[in-house]
Amino acid sequence: MLKRFTSNLFFLLLLPHILWARQIETFYGPIEVEEPVLLELIDSPIFQRLKSIHQYGVAYYTTHREEYNRYDHSIGVFAILRANNASLEEQIAGLLHDVSHTAFSHVGDWVFGREHQDKDYQNAIHPLFLEESGLAAILNKYHLTTQQVLPREELFAALENALPNLCADRIDYNIQGAYYQGFITHEEALSIFEDLHFINNRWVSSNVALMRKLTQFSLFMTEDCWGSATNYITSRWLADAILKAIELGCISHTEFHYGTDQEIWDKLLLQKDPVIQRKMEMIRTPQEHFSLVDAYSDADYIVKPKFRGINPWVLSESKWMRLTEIDATLAEEYEEVRQRVRKGWLIKIE
Repeated sequence: MLKRFTSNLFFLLLLPHILWARQIETFYGPIEVEEPVLLELIDSPIFQRLKSIHQYGVAYYTTHREEYNRYDHSIGVFAILRANNASLEEQIAGLLHDVSHTAFSHVGDWVFGREHQDKDYQNAIHPLFLEESGLAAILNKYHLTTQQVLPREELFAALENALPNLCADRIDYNIQGAYYQGFITHEEALSIFEDLHFINNRWVSSNVALMRKLTQFSLFMTEDCWGSATNYITSRWLADAILKAIELGCISHTEFHYGTDQEIWDKLLLQKDPVIQRKMEMIRTPQEHFSLVDAYSDADYIVKPKFRGINPWVLSESKWMRLTEIDATLAEEYEEVRQRVRKGWLIKIE
């Protein structure tokens, strides 16, 4: 009788774990998650919305049509932090760090006039968004506050760290991006995931060859996507169309903050306003409407994007060194891209 009672008691003690625990699918493989707060945050409609926010914003409709979204990225960041024994608070910060993105992500910087400011619009509104979206209520239910899970470097150095360092955020969008662009295989992506470790407040790797591929990808994307002239000008045009639609009452600020890329895109395409129609046509065929010129006097816009090249710490001859310190060819390529970005792009509207 006592044995049966003890067995039943053990089962009852395990019951909350059994009811809550489940596997979450990530780019790096399934992860067993048993913490109710994590599962409730992941299941929330506002987090699930990220499946319909493309990682590269307007570039999805122009030059980079990868099916890589902010949900995949956020879950990937969470997976990286969890695999490296980050605290629950840092795991939550990583999970939620992009949840406040508007439709088309960084187009929100243009819509709300933050394109020349140090802090992205999404980061500026993040604490308020957590409160207004209902995510704070979930956190409070588990005795956590929004202040405890803000994605700040001073709180969580594994999640956020200044360039050219790696951080969990930067690791994931470079790994997944490199995979979708064909720079690495999925097997190589998993090797990078397994190899990287957060030691003494920095991410380090022992695989020089794979870090070289990841760095080359970051240089490619700096010029071809994130900081490209096409991304700059189409983001500007899309912001113009959205602002006009808001002015006309076709799209509300709430829709832009809580809606999805495709919902807003489809609404804009249906508008009869000539300004919106013209901007949408230009976005879909950008190369017909702008060119790069050499003379400042010929340019309508001078664009100097952020240089997003990474320079990982790698193990070489029993010492941790920057990758460019041990790879002269890559160091030259790295500096060439940095100088081109520093010079910027001179854009002429056709």
